[in-house]
Amino acid sequence: MPELKRHMRRLLPIIFILLFFDCILYAQNQKQYNHFIANQGLLNPAYNGTRDLISGVLVLRNQWVGLEGAPTTQALNVHTPLNYSPLGFGISVINETEGAHQTLDFYGAGSYRINFGADRNLSLGLQLGFNSFAFDQSKIETTNNTDEALYGSSNFSMNTGIGAYYYTNKYFIGFSVPEFFTNIYNTTEGTYKTTFSLSNIHYYLYGGYVFELNDEIALKPSILSRAIYGAPFQNDFTGSVLLYKAVWLGVTYKSSKEFVFLAEYIINDNFTVRYSFDYPFTDLNTVKNYGSHEVGLQYDFSLGKTVMRSIRYF
Repeated sequence: MPELKRHMRRLLPIIFILLFFDCILYAQNQKQYNHFIANQGLLNPAYNGTRDLISGVLVLRNQWVGLEGAPTTQALNVHTPLNYSPLGFGISVINETEGAHQTLDFYGAGSYRINFGADRNLSLGLQLGFNSFAFDQSKIETTNNTDEALYGSSNFSMNTGIGAYYYTNKYFIGFSVPEFFTNIYNTTEGTYKTTFSLSNIHYYLYGGYVFELNDEIALKPSILSRAIYGAPFQNDFTGSVLLYKAVWLGVTYKSSKEFVFLAEYIINDNFTVRYSFDYPFTDLNTVKNYGSHEVGLQYDFSLGKTVMRSIRYF
C-alpha cells in the first residue's frame, strides 16, 4: 500500500496538467484509435524511435458498422532508432474513407531524445508529409444540384506536425499537433484548398502510469484529450490490467458517450495482437445499434541482436 501511494503522488502532476488543459481547449474528432498507447507513432512524431528496436503497427478500424458511408481507416506506422543513437525515424501511412470523402496521408517523422539520467527521457519530434484528399460526388444523392460544394474535387498538399514525449519506465506524458493544415472548400474558386488556421488545429495531450502490483499483474490507467478551439472537448479515460504478462484487458469511457472494450494478447517477444469494440450511447443508436471494431497487429524486431520487449508496456 505505501508503494501504491508513492506512485499516486507521482501521477498527480500528470492528472493536474490534463485537467487544466481540459479547461482551456475544445475538441472535435480527427482520425481516432482506441489503442492509442500502442499507436502513439501515428499520433505523436516524438514517439518514433523511443522503443530501442524496430517496431511496426498495422491498424484496421471500421466505425459504426452497418451505417452506410461510415468511416473506415487503415493505418501503418513503422519506426526505429538510428544506430541506437538519440535520433529516431518513422513513417506513417493512413487511408480513411468517409462517405464520399477519401484521404490518404503519408508522413516521415524524425525525433531527438534527451536523457536526463536514470530512466527519464524527453523526445522531441517533427513530421513532414502530404495529404491527398478526394471527394466523389457519384457516391451521394442530392436534391440540390446547384451547390458547387457537392461537385467532385480533389486536393494534394504538404503538411507538417510536431510533438513532445516524456517518459520513464513507469509513466509517460505526450503532447502533439499532428497536422497544421486542413482542407477547406473555397466557394470562390470551387475547389478544396489547403488552409492554415489556428482555429482548425487539433491538439492532443495524453498520459498514463503503470502500477506493477506483482510479477504477474499490472494496472495501467491513462487519459487522452483531444482539443480544437470552439468545439466540445473530448476525453478518453482508460483503465487496463495485465494478467500473466501476456493479456491486457481494459475499458475506456469517452466523454462523447461511448464505452470501449479493449483486449491485447502478447504472443511472444515479436508479435502482439489487439482488438477493441466501442459502443455509442447517443442518438446514433435510436434507430439501429451501431458499434465500431478495431483490430491491430504489432511486430517488433531488431537487426543483429536479440529482441527484448520494453518493460515500459507503452
